[in-house]
Amino acid sequence: MRGGGGKEEAEIDRLPIDLLAHIFSLITCFNDLAQASGVCRKWRQGVKESLARKEKLSFAGWEMDDESVTRLVLHAYGLKELCIPRSCWGCQITDHGLDQLSKAKCISNLVSISLWGLTGITDKGVGQLISRATSLQHLNIGGTFITDASMSVIADSCPHLKV
Repeated sequence: MRGGGGKEEAEIDRLPIDLLAHIFSLITCFNDLAQASGVCRKWRQGVKESLARKEKLSFAGWEMDDESVTRLVLHAYGLKELCIPRSCWGCQITDHGLDQLSKAKCISNLVSISLWGLTGITDKGVGQLISRATSLQHLNIGGTFITDASMSVIADSCPHLKV
């Protein structure tokens, strides 16, 4: 509000949440998104809505752990592609993280998942995630230590996989 002794509204507060979400969707640095979400409630909502619109998330080159990956993926309702590769900084995803990811609403809609080089995951975590990712067409599990048990779950759960 302007004038009349009322509280002045900052210019940034006039931006509609949809426009903020669009602006935040252009930010690729997760640290920047995390900082933006801490500015105020409106920006936090804008960051959440921008994540909900993302169809692809890649954590390549980022030092991520179970909680940080899960926190982002849980808000990415429209996600189709998820890439969580091991990087030179070391993506520290474990079976616990895969279990948490398997509960995200977007998992059944994913068409592509890359878990390349994640040595902290086992058949248990892969089985939990993949059994719920029934729309998968592409899966990269190279460089992991999973066994035939995971391959069996993949074969049973993912009829749409392409070679």
